[in-house]
Amino acid sequence: METLPRYEKIQMLFFGIVLASLSFGYGLYALVVGRCTLIGNGNPPIGTFVTFYGVEARLLSFVFLGAGLWLFSSSFLDKYRPRGNNKTLSWFGAVTLMFGLCSFVFILSQPLFQ
Repeated sequence: METLPRYEKIQMLFFGIVLASLSFGYGLYALVVGRCTLIGNGNPPIGTFVTFYGVEARLLSFVFLGAGLWLFSSSFLDKYRPRGNNKTLSWFGAVTLMFGLCSFVFILSQPLFQ
């Protein structure tokens, strides 16, 4: 870790710890509570807020859980322990993220079939 340049250490700490823990924490919160709020395009100052409840929110929480795991494993563990076996956690995060994104597409396409 001493051989890394300073910008890589800052990037590792910001993406690997701060952003990953925020994403994973919000995903865990949405999974437990059953409420997930997403921000989209809309009015210029802030945007549009869409809140999902129940099963839909729990399915969307996998987006944040997977993103947090993937960021942690790819940004922090790969640089902190470069010779360790970090592939399992990285693949688990990527698969969880893809499951969440596929469920997001399914949830958004439900009104087309009603």
